Amino acid sequence: MTPKDVLSLKEASTYLAMDEITLKTLAMDRLIPSLQVDGAWVFSKKSIDKWRSQQARRQ
Repeated sequence: MTPKDVLSLKEASTYLAMDEITLKTLAMDRLIPSLQVDGAWVFSKKSIDKWRSQQARRQ
């Protein structure tokens, strides 16, 4: 995972067009791929893209 592939909570919420509180809740409930590093949530862009395509298939 390269640094440019890693998104902060703010960046990921913008990327997913989702508010930060909702995204943080998904992360805390382990419903979206994420890691907590030094108390801050970080997201892999690749993992989020994969997660999003799986969500689209379920609908």
